[in-house]
Amino acid sequence: MRVERKHQDLQLEIAKQATAQGAQRELTKSIEDTKKEIEQKSQEAVKAGVQLSKDEIQELIEQLNKKLDYLNKYLKITLDNELDIPVVKILERETNKVIRQIPPEQILKLMKKIDEMLGILLNERV
Repeated sequence: MRVERKHQDLQLEIAKQATAQGAQRELTKSIEDTKKEIEQKSQEAVKAGVQLSKDEIQELIEQLNKKLDYLNKYLKITLDNELDIPVVKILERETNKVIRQIPPEQILKLMKKIDEMLGILLNERV
């Protein structure tokens, strides 16, 4: 009887894990679909020579945030003051820990150093 009960408990636990993994896969697929949609819209806008309005960009960010909310994460987009480029971060909601940053911090530092070196070279040549 005990063995049979433990076997049933084990089967139940396996079923719960499989369901959770299935939900995770569906959410990941949904996020990937949204990402593809954003990329497609931005490519179409570039081809057409049209820029997205701030409202359209905000709407896309809100869509992403809704999908990331299920994973307890959120999206933060800032503008780097020195390079004048957008920096996208995915943060964990509870700890504010950066999960992913595009472009990565090392690349930002490298870009700033290159700008600095170009400034020095151009100033010396003039």
